[in-house]
Amino acid sequence: MIRSGGVFLTVALFTLSAAAWTEEGHQAVGAIADSLIKGHAAQQHVQQLLGTETLSKASTWADEAKGYGEQTDEMEQFRNDNPHHGQYHYTDIPFQEKVYSEKMFGATNVDVVHAIDACVLILQGKPEQQKLFNNVNPKIALRLLVHYVGDIHQPLHVGAGYLNDTKWVDPNVFKGKYEDDQGGNRLVWHGEKLHLFWDMDAVKIAMTNAHATTVDQYAAALLKKPEPKWKTTGSLQNASVQWATQSLIASKPVHELKVLNHKEVKDRRGEHGEWQVEPQRVDYPQVAANLVDRQISLAGYRLANVLETIWPDTTK
Repeated sequence: MIRSGGVFLTVALFTLSAAAWTEEGHQAVGAIADSLIKGHAAQQHVQQLLGTETLSKASTWADEAKGYGEQTDEMEQFRNDNPHHGQYHYTDIPFQEKVYSEKMFGATNVDVVHAIDACVLILQGKPEQQKLFNNVNPKIALRLLVHYVGDIHQPLHVGAGYLNDTKWVDPNVFKGKYEDDQGGNRLVWHGEKLHLFWDMDAVKIAMTNAHATTVDQYAAALLKKPEPKWKTTGSLQNASVQWATQSLIASKPVHELKVLNHKEVKDRRGEHGEWQVEPQRVDYPQVAANLVDRQISLAGYRLANVLETIWPDTTK
């Protein structure tokens, strides 16, 4: 899935994979977690696995391993051993639904929910209990976890749109023909794909609102805000399902769009639908930036909690 485009802000044009939040957003998630685990046992375990590499730095490894940027032997081996690695970053639940379920249309056994669970099992020292990855050691599992926790909090990596001509439909109940919007990659707004507006431009707006010019400044600004309601119930193996449900609900305002027209286009992925859209709200960019703040904060706090649960502080 190619996530590309740019709206409202002047950004460099380049080809991206399904990279939720792109580099700055992912690194902000990692930077929040870096700060929250500082001085705890989890920080020591992270350093044992990553050395001087921070969670912020590690957060982009999973996208780089798709073949973007400078490649390492580790990345090439991961790709070769895990041919479904491109699907680990998202799930495609119709945004009209209220909860994520494995039985829901759009869920797969190689989606981001299952990928997070597999990473957690490896880091818990139970690699034999996960059936998703091949030859993934704890160091790589940690890098993947940082990234996938960011991914699952990007609403368009969970809630997807399906259309019959220009009408939104839910394949769980709709019996006619439909096409998917591929996480907003087939929705065009102001001449650009909607997905990257959420991946990049909304993050840029949020950083500008926070008077932040660097990832660390943005993370620090989010940490100064009231702590978000990040806590989930049950075991770590149940957390990713709850996160997906929360992001699914968050995807509803993302899809508050007027679908103006539909056409079939042909590219290197073959023939598929493409739709011109327009937000129903004039303040859509600001709504997006506020949602970005919340989702990145949730991801950072939840990532830190997962790591501190796996590697708790010992009591004397």
